[in-house]
Amino acid sequence: MKKELRDKMPEWCFAPERNYSTVLTNDIDSLVGCAIEHEVNGNQINYFYDFDNIYKQDKNVRKPSLGIDLALTYGKCWDNHVTRIQHDSHVNPQSANVNSILNISGNNYFDKYAGSTALLMWSFYGLPLPPTKLGKMLLLSIDSAFLGHYDDKFKDVHNKYLRLLGFEELITILNETDKQDYYDLIRKYKLNSDIKINEDGYLQTELPFEVLSEGLNLQLDLPSRPFHLQNEYESKYGTVTGNESGKLKPNVVSFALTNRKFYKYTVKI
Repeated sequence: MKKELRDKMPEWCFAPERNYSTVLTNDIDSLVGCAIEHEVNGNQINYFYDFDNIYKQDKNVRKPSLGIDLALTYGKCWDNHVTRIQHDSHVNPQSANVNSILNISGNNYFDKYAGSTALLMWSFYGLPLPPTKLGKMLLLSIDSAFLGHYDDKFKDVHNKYLRLLGFEELITILNETDKQDYYDLIRKYKLNSDIKINEDGYLQTELPFEVLSEGLNLQLDLPSRPFHLQNEYESKYGTVTGNESGKLKPNVVSFALTNRKFYKYTVKI
């Protein structure tokens, strides 16, 4: 990660003591981010958040939580979403999020970082890229981080962020491939598979952990113990009308623009 971006990350990212319980959400981007936290800091998943409920695995663990690929309105998290409606909207100051840090909002939405949370964390922690071309392509497939490269209107912005992350090598890979190659990988390795919780509290997914772990050179798996419901939430959607103040009510837990005109948020019941 280039110094000009790294120096703007929240202070907690640099703290010598980074001991947290990670919060997993329902897709591979969050799972890879959790695996990175485990690889680098030894942090383990103790929460599962599906945007309607949050579950906890071990009720006796008292470590502070760290959301992964999660646009929390307060508390520490890694995230890649656009969380400002207007340029002066309040954002979570503890969110390690390129778009929040660089003042991306609905006003300049198409200047956003459209890479994955996993890529952001990979860069910040200085992990070596996967050794094989397949591994690099798998990394680019997460959260469709490849896609902006193949849009003539967005390519320069997309590659600017890859350079900020120090991933010029990935631009070379993108130049040697086309977007259909990534769609084929997504389908072959079921990268769009959800992570779900069953009626007994166990997490389940169709993601092929063995091949993905080998390709990414990063151990992926789900916690083997059951989770227990901690809090219930309600997911809602909204349309940007242009006159929002950008101030969120205290009961909003997570908030993100899904495109320039629409947003999704979760509230406590």
